[in-house]
Amino acid sequence: MYKMRVYRISVVLSVLLIMSVMNAWASAVSFEIAIDKTNLSIGEGAQLSLIVNGDRGAPQPPTPQLDGFSVNYSGAATRMSIINGAASTSVTYNYFIVPMKAGEFKIGPLTHDYNGKKYTSNELTLSVTDSQSSPSAGNSRAQQPQGQQPPDAQKGINDRVFITLKPSKQAVYVNEIFTVRVKLHIRDITVREVSFPQMADGGFSIGNFDKPVQAKETINGLTYDTVEFTATAYAPSAANSIKLGPAALRCNILIKASRGNFPRGAFDDDFFGSFFDSARAEPIELKSESVALKVLPLPQEGKPAWFKGAVGSFDLSAAAMPPEVKTGDPVTLRMTVTGKGNFNTVAVPYKDETNTALKYYDPQIKQDKNVSKQFEQAVIPLTNSVAAIPEITFSFFDPDKKSYQTIKKGPFPVKVTGPATTGSAKIVGPDQTTVENKPLEKEILGRDVVFIKERPGQISKIAEGQGIPFRLLPFLALLPPLVYIGVLIYDRRRSRIRSDVKYARGLRAPKKARQGLKTAAGLLEAGKDEEFYDAVHKTIYDYLGDKLHIPPGEIMTDKIFSMLENKGAQTQMLKEIIKACDMTRYARGGLTKDEMTRTFKNLEAFIDQMEDIRF
Repeated sequence: MYKMRVYRISVVLSVLLIMSVMNAWASAVSFEIAIDKTNLSIGEGAQLSLIVNGDRGAPQPPTPQLDGFSVNYSGAATRMSIINGAASTSVTYNYFIVPMKAGEFKIGPLTHDYNGKKYTSNELTLSVTDSQSSPSAGNSRAQQPQGQQPPDAQKGINDRVFITLKPSKQAVYVNEIFTVRVKLHIRDITVREVSFPQMADGGFSIGNFDKPVQAKETINGLTYDTVEFTATAYAPSAANSIKLGPAALRCNILIKASRGNFPRGAFDDDFFGSFFDSARAEPIELKSESVALKVLPLPQEGKPAWFKGAVGSFDLSAAAMPPEVKTGDPVTLRMTVTGKGNFNTVAVPYKDETNTALKYYDPQIKQDKNVSKQFEQAVIPLTNSVAAIPEITFSFFDPDKKSYQTIKKGPFPVKVTGPATTGSAKIVGPDQTTVENKPLEKEILGRDVVFIKERPGQISKIAEGQGIPFRLLPFLALLPPLVYIGVLIYDRRRSRIRSDVKYARGLRAPKKARQGLKTAAGLLEAGKDEEFYDAVHKTIYDYLGDKLHIPPGEIMTDKIFSMLENKGAQTQMLKEIIKACDMTRYARGGLTKDEMTRTFKNLEAFIDQMEDIRF
């Protein structure tokens, strides 16, 4: 019993001791900051420590937001010690900071909220000088006359490494293409691992940047090494005043790391100091200024009736082959558009297709990026009276000339031989003149004719397994009129398909869409991103063109989007599909497999909802 009491008293005392120690730690919680160097030069790094004393479990304080400094977290360390019976604990969060400009800076006081209390740190003062004006940089600055300030005085690292954004035009027309240049300027600093620029989405479609070009450039008497990135941009399809950029670029700069992290002792002299100093790659992100751009609408004055939306400076070549065919054989009309501009807006040239002696088929389209676009269309003469394929007309808006241009080619002579394929039906059989002189052969009935029994007699039920069940006879009696009605419906539908182009295009829209989806699914599975987006683009354009009975040049316009929205269609999926296609088809890839899958699902969902809407 005595031992039990002693044990209980020991446990209570131990618990009280632990609680008193914990209370002592909790009551001693404090927050402070420290830095290993207070005198720095631009581009020289130092270690900033945020220290929470009294509790090793304290969470990380907010990352310091220091104007004029690059701040990167470098890790944490904990410490616990007991000296003369007094226990202490702390956790230190370290940051590597790099000054980007010269001047006097104050860091802190910083605050940290923990366990419902706010802790405030001390304040530090840092002095940052320009590296080239510091004694360690040499005597070049010491030779400056008194009263004359060096060119780089009070300038920061952003004056030695920065990027600029410059479009080829300040005002563009809707759907016009233009050039965007992002230039990296570097002076008196070492830069490594430069990434390609990224552009903010301001309504423009920006292609991938080409291989950069290096050069030198003098600005205000200072020489910079430059790296220029060039990309093609596509103006939106709606007039507006919007901003281009900013452009962002990531790279690493090599800076001198503080040797305060290395042991000094007996080696604290100039020679060993320079030996222990090391270069460190510090990541930074550079941003350019935004550029205001005005997107102009296409003028209505002088707009040709057959204009389909092409914007650029183009040329047209065309030919019809072969020059001689038989009636009913196809003539291939090949039309090629070349030049400079937005080939996405180029549609098949206009031609008069009202001549009933010619039958036109849908053209096949081939596009070679921003170089050319080819249309091959089969035209079938239905009579030997056809002497030529009618002329074709291609109109486009030239942004440089600020006017509409029209090119005409043809007509294309063709010689058609043989009888017409239209008109009343002809009876194909032996020559009637020879038949008349032959004596009629006696026809043997019953060889290939089934007699109709005029008096069937009494109908009786056939035994099971010996013929048609008696109960099916009424249904069999209905079969001929049902077949007749079906043939009648089919004939009327076929006649309407021939005469009603809008109806015919609407019927074939879902069938072509299914074929396009099947092709896109195969390319998605194979990981062929460029071919996949080409297939998606063709599928959605062909589907909307057939479904809405509109020419290709009017598909992606505000008018079409408004019409779809008025019908209850969700156009956001369509916009995402077109944006993804433009980014890849004209920018040579770059999207991931997940993004390709999302585009394919958007395409399926959009076509499904369109099939539920009646137009």
